[in-house]
Amino acid sequence: MTDTLLQVEHLRIEIPTRRRTLVAVDDVSLQIDEGEVLGVVGESGAGKSLTGAAIIGLLEPPGRIAAGAVYLRGRRIDNLPYDELRRIRGREIGMVFQDPLTSLNPLYTIGRQLVETIQTHTDLSDSRARQRALELLREVGIPSPEQRLEQYPHQFSGGMRQRVVIALALCV
Repeated sequence: MTDTLLQVEHLRIEIPTRRRTLVAVDDVSLQIDEGEVLGVVGESGAGKSLTGAAIIGLLEPPGRIAAGAVYLRGRRIDNLPYDELRRIRGREIGMVFQDPLTSLNPLYTIGRQLVETIQTHTDLSDSRARQRALELLREVGIPSPEQRLEQYPHQFSGGMRQRVVIALALCV
């Protein structure tokens, strides 16, 4: 028997405007069990990113969850207070955003961003967090990770930036 990791039931996302309320996502349900991977595909504007943002509690106003529920390991999370959801986000649930360039801070090296993220979620020292960052870059297939750690996002191709964002998601 597998355990349900994430369950979304009848999710509806609305975006109020001056003239009317737009229904951006209507009646989305999904279930992801431990060990499963789910790919969400659809046309541009279909609501994939909005659905992901709603699941992890990052839906930007005026967007709102109008109906439905989100459960993480059986616990309802879509109605949690902000601080409680913030503690869960990054430790138990996260999202790899579509545009890796906007997901990375252009003012900081890839290494600094990885090390800071690792240290936010662990009690590792600077040197151990750096070692973990190198391991993560290797895991996602970035060549010469020692050199790449000292580079900035603009020095990476789009595909390599996406790998860095995946490494950031894996480090928590």
